[in-house]
Amino acid sequence: MDNPPLLVTIILAAGESRRMGEPKLFLPIRGESMLRKAVFAALDLGHPLVVVTGAYHDQIKDHLSDIDGLQLVFNPAWSTGMSTSIACGIEVALSYQPRGFFITLADQPSMSVESLGAIDAIFLEDQSRIVATYYPERLGVPAIFPARYADQLLNGKGPNGARQLIAAAGGRVKAVKFHVPPIDIDTPEEYQRYMSEYQRTKEPKNK
Repeated sequence: MDNPPLLVTIILAAGESRRMGEPKLFLPIRGESMLRKAVFAALDLGHPLVVVTGAYHDQIKDHLSDIDGLQLVFNPAWSTGMSTSIACGIEVALSYQPRGFFITLADQPSMSVESLGAIDAIFLEDQSRIVATYYPERLGVPAIFPARYADQLLNGKGPNGARQLIAAAGGRVKAVKFHVPPIDIDTPEEYQRYMSEYQRTKEPKNK
């Protein structure tokens, strides 16, 4: 491939939102759905974008049908864990021959393009190491994996394949610590709490 991209961004959007009780990715966040907000932030990075679907593939396909510049891939094994969705995304991303894979989540609305760009910039400085997001209990995604980790990402197991890979890399991982760690929106209470914070600050996001 001529001029392969530095990165391919992979958004994981395959879950069934069981704890939310409804498809959470369509809930409104600042004038857009949670999913569309994640997609626009990723597109603004300028990398090829792969969105991995699962439980709500048809609805997501319709929901994003007016947005150019992304590729949808369906994970038929979505219910077996996040690692299978990562593998589906990596399979598609490999066709671009990138130097790395930027794995993000669709349910972290505080991750703006500026937040993702901070991770991106650190990888640009050193493309040999994993760059992962700091959480008090661990390092995790959003994270960038150099291309040499493709086979391990393709063969991860269960819900924590990427997390285990980050943990195994130990001190070779570069951590990005945001003022407020990203929060997954999984329950009605978490969504209401996030929206209440939005009403208070108008623009809660990581920097």
